[in-house]
Amino acid sequence: MLIVIFIPGMFFLWCSPILFQEGDLRPLLRGIVQLSIGNTGMVSLSGSDNTYMTKSKNGQEVIKNFMKSKGYEFTEQMGAGYLFKSSTGKNAVVTHRYYSRYYSLWKVTEDRNLPKLDVAEALKDCLPKSDMESYDTCKKLLNTINNFDDCVNAGFSIMKTNPPQCTTPNGRTFIETVR
Repeated sequence: MLIVIFIPGMFFLWCSPILFQEGDLRPLLRGIVQLSIGNTGMVSLSGSDNTYMTKSKNGQEVIKNFMKSKGYEFTEQMGAGYLFKSSTGKNAVVTHRYYSRYYSLWKVTEDRNLPKLDVAEALKDCLPKSDMESYDTCKKLLNTINNFDDCVNAGFSIMKTNPPQCTTPNGRTFIETVR
């Protein structure tokens, strides 16, 4: 009787770092069961709206097809990151990591603030320059920043105050509002 309890207990202790590498094991086990029994190539993990599980074999193709169904086209791969772009100009990054030899986890991050990123890029171009045309361009761009989120999305730092604040180069300060 002792051997029947001891051997599985030791196996569980030995494998627990692997089993619990992602925290709660239940969503992962549900995903593994759905992928093994079901007819689906990808499963959304419960408790997370943007993390998915696939089998490691052909997982890249499954995620590319999934993103294509959401209106994104694959542009390039950079390490474990897969970059996508939609026809409307939105970007998405899907990061990959192995859960085990047989299963992969994918985290989808969609960029919902692309116009703000355009402001950030334009400001990076005009702020270092000292000619009048760049000054006028920067002034117009800075006037489009109207709240804390706009300020952060334009690339300006968040001050570690309570509540957090963001200041633009033209001296305007925006305070984060809790929603």
